[in-house]
Amino acid sequence: MKKNLYKYLICSILMSLVSCTSYLDIKPYGKTIPKTPEEFSALLNTHLKDIDNGEEIIWGNVSTSSDLECYADNLDANLTKYPEGSYIPLYVGDGLSRKQYYYERLYRIIRDCNIIFGNMKDDGSKMARNVIGTAYAMRGVCYYHLLRNFCEPAVGNLQGLGVPLVTEFDMEAKPIRSTIAQTAELCISDFEQAIAHSIDDPMFRFDSDVMEGFKARTYFWTGDWKNAAISARELLKKYPLISGDAYKEMIESEIARKGNVIMKSSIIFDSDKQGQYNGTVNYLRSRPLSRKFVELFVEKEKDIRYRLNFDRYRLNTKYPGASLRSAELQLILAESLYHQGKESEALAALNELRRNRIEEYVPFTMQTLPKVKADDIIRQDCQGKELSPLLYAILNERRKELYLEGDRWFELKRNGRPEFWAAKQGRKYTTRQFMYTFPIPVNDVHLVDGLIQNPGYEKVQ
Repeated sequence: MKKNLYKYLICSILMSLVSCTSYLDIKPYGKTIPKTPEEFSALLNTHLKDIDNGEEIIWGNVSTSSDLECYADNLDANLTKYPEGSYIPLYVGDGLSRKQYYYERLYRIIRDCNIIFGNMKDDGSKMARNVIGTAYAMRGVCYYHLLRNFCEPAVGNLQGLGVPLVTEFDMEAKPIRSTIAQTAELCISDFEQAIAHSIDDPMFRFDSDVMEGFKARTYFWTGDWKNAAISARELLKKYPLISGDAYKEMIESEIARKGNVIMKSSIIFDSDKQGQYNGTVNYLRSRPLSRKFVELFVEKEKDIRYRLNFDRYRLNTKYPGASLRSAELQLILAESLYHQGKESEALAALNELRRNRIEEYVPFTMQTLPKVKADDIIRQDCQGKELSPLLYAILNERRKELYLEGDRWFELKRNGRPEFWAAKQGRKYTTRQFMYTFPIPVNDVHLVDGLIQNPGYEKVQ
């Protein structure tokens, strides 16, 4: 009875939260706080269950991956078939208002983690270790998402605006924005704390391998190429690349984690979730893949992804989803080596991925790399430099490999934030450079003195 009461009170706290600032206005007292690690784990179990059921906040799901794909350029928005295509975004402008809700939800999860840090006594038990480690993991992942979505590109801009850093439960605190470097440092620190706590209960999901993967992602996003390569190599030893039927089975698995997938969401489907999933897949077939994207598959049927991603009408056949898998780490490794000036090693890493995807593969040499196309939408790298044939090949391989996994939008953001447009009913809708960085909730900007809104949204009321 007592345990149920605690759970009820915790749920009441969760329901009462509105945003980052309202999070700071809710102070838990005596009876609202659990006492044992088992009771504190209830704060995390809801979020863990949501990941399994395909939530959109911590890990992402079919809908979020599909929306991000529709914001980017792999699908040709101008060829959308209506009215069926009305259910999917035309361009990023369709989702900007909702991103403020995403910001608020991330801070709700951060709040729950901070409640654990401030109130749970570490009794040395396995449960305590897993709960504290998972709280660090979740908080770090939330800040990683805040960094990528609500801050401008990080490479070469580490002193740019980060997000407000909330590391303890304090009702009086109303922090302003940190720097990008400080936000990234907190992410890495949380991931390392999670690893140090050796999460070993599968129920808590975020084990050391998942955390090492997020370290690689964060280092990569911020341009710490040396550490990104180290983390990627470490995981690739445990999760080597796969090919052929094993790769096909992994990509076609709607629910089960197969192959070298380190973690994924949506592993439990009920009838409602299955209906939503099928609906999203069907909606995507209302928008063909762009011709330029399809033409990247030069080897055609010899490339297994050519057969898995689309049909002869350029309509999608790949299952959308959100996961962490080895191919992403291989691509992080290849590009990180490139930016360190280790071009021969970068080329070898690129060839290793392609060897596992293309039958009768003939490795690229520096002389046989394809030329950079002048009309490519990405015209500069993340450092503002002209694309070389090697980096161009790495970026194209990433585009093909991680199609419909929520990656391409962030690649456009990371590499120059190119502007492009889509047409509907005689009107032109342009993805502007500022739209790659989503708006801070307007209420937070009004309530917190000194909290700076992202460029392009300053006049939004």
